[in-house]
Amino acid sequence: MNPNWDALRYPLRWLAATWRKRRLTRFGHLAFRPWRLEATVSDMDDVPLRIRPRRAYLVATPTRRKWLVFDCACGGGHRILLNLDSSRRPVWTLRLSKTGAVTLHPSVDYRDELRACHYVLSNGRIEWIRTRDSAVTDARPYRG
Repeated sequence: MNPNWDALRYPLRWLAATWRKRRLTRFGHLAFRPWRLEATVSDMDDVPLRIRPRRAYLVATPTRRKWLVFDCACGGGHRILLNLDSSRRPVWTLRLSKTGAVTLHPSVDYRDELRACHYVLSNGRIEWIRTRDSAVTDARPYRG
């Protein structure tokens, strides 16, 4: 191998990996569909075992929203259940655009022994929030 290439191989790999990570985290929302509401169901048992990527199910009665259910944005396979009923705590507020794009307030903060997922879902886009568990968070792939 050319000696000049040996000197450049590692910096070029680092640059490519850094660009890939930056492009996926900062501009990833441009390449993927937004998070949308797939359906409204009346009971938690009606939520399917497999939820399509970037889709959420609303569990509600005609008069009251109860839960928002979706698979986590990190792609780790864990399910997120957010309470929308104001009589229980903690409570999230859900707003839907005319196209069904999801906005949640406050942020989603999921932690277990393997991962820490903390993000804001705004108008169908994911914005990751750095946490103190950066070693765990940096190991998490971005899935849109």
